[in-house]
Amino acid sequence: MSTLNNPRSYIGSVLNTLLVIGLPLVVFVGLMYLISLYNYLLFHSLAELFSIAVGAAVFMLAWNTRRFMSNDFLFLIATSYLFAGFIDLVHTLAYKGMGLFPGDDANLPTQLWIAARYLQGFSFLYAALFFARRLDPFRVFLGFSIVAILLVTFIALGVFPDCYVDGLTPFKKISEYVISIIFVAGVLWLQRKRESFNPTILRFITISIIFTIMAELAFTFYVSVYGISNFLGHIFKIVAVYFVYKSIIETGLKQPFDLLFRDMKKRETELETSQKLLHELATHDLLTGLPNRRLFETRLTQAIEKARQSNHQDKEFHVQLILMDTDNFKNVNDLLGHLGGDEVLKEIARRLRAEARDGDTVARWGGDEFTLVLEDIQSVEDGERIAKRILTSMMAPMQIQDQSIEVTVSIGISFYPQHAKLEEDLLRCADAALFRAKEKKNGYQIYNESMQNPFLNAKLQSRYSPYLQSDT
Repeated sequence: MSTLNNPRSYIGSVLNTLLVIGLPLVVFVGLMYLISLYNYLLFHSLAELFSIAVGAAVFMLAWNTRRFMSNDFLFLIATSYLFAGFIDLVHTLAYKGMGLFPGDDANLPTQLWIAARYLQGFSFLYAALFFARRLDPFRVFLGFSIVAILLVTFIALGVFPDCYVDGLTPFKKISEYVISIIFVAGVLWLQRKRESFNPTILRFITISIIFTIMAELAFTFYVSVYGISNFLGHIFKIVAVYFVYKSIIETGLKQPFDLLFRDMKKRETELETSQKLLHELATHDLLTGLPNRRLFETRLTQAIEKARQSNHQDKEFHVQLILMDTDNFKNVNDLLGHLGGDEVLKEIARRLRAEARDGDTVARWGGDEFTLVLEDIQSVEDGERIAKRILTSMMAPMQIQDQSIEVTVSIGISFYPQHAKLEEDLLRCADAALFRAKEKKNGYQIYNESMQNPFLNAKLQSRYSPYLQSDT
């Protein structure tokens, strides 16, 4: 079950995330507190500039990665942070003690603060309510520009309500609660649409909003512009901005790149699978799964070359070539039909594989003919024993279509280098032996010179000329 469908699990995951960042946060807060004791204006400027810089970074990331995002929810939030950051920059410069604006009191920076928070709050609520909408980024940018300029203009002209007159005004205090309610409403709405969110992203957004609300509530406990509530409010704001930054990184960069590399890996695997399948189709028989004529010819050439090199090293190895033909296979097809005949061919292939040694090649030459290439044969007698085992295994009844079928085969055998040193000649010799074996059936013949006659050689010429032709 998803953690989002289980409130306890979801709350647990949020708390776990908070614990992971707990130690670095404690160190950071401690350092900032020491700075505030040394010079509060320095602390305030650093805190605000950090939030402004992160907000700008969030916007730049969202702007440049918006095409990777499934909707414009985070893009809208990131844009609001950019323009709220612009207002916060003016707020920082106007802070009491900076001396950059006439009057140098707490009202102007407090007005700017409330204006920026309203901008963020309503932007978040709008993004939550209409998160599935696709927006024109340039129109969004233009809209925020107009709103930010109007807010600053209203404050400069004295239209915006006062927020500090010998203390916090009711408007300022109520605004903090209203802004908090706006954020809570946005979070609750997102929870209703949680199936549309990545759990990690929603967790980061939730944590960010929690700290944003905590910041607003901290400012309601106003003591002075340099008091502890102001200090905590700015710390909470920094944490809130950080988690929005994490959301953009996760959505705009990490997930797309993970998806990109995952897709690349998937396509690479699919390509490898396709290549293997094409190779399998090009080199193996579809019915039996055995190597086809093309792969058989390659294996025969390799076996002869290996034996040739070994024999040059004063070692005596032979290559045994077996051609095997099923006796009276037409009768099998007539009795069982072609589907039954296919089952017989698959059973023959299975039995041949069982009799072959590791490293030997068992192939389907075509039709009801099979071939074997046996390497490292030390004597003709060893080759004969293998042929006899094959004959014996084939004579055992086959259970095909609920019928017991007896099948016999004829085998022709030739050896390298005794009978021939070229692949084409070795095949002709084996086929000549097979021709003689089929005269009696259910037996084998090893090639000998008596099988050389013009009539037989002319008949076999068409099978191997040119040699290594493709099996079509």
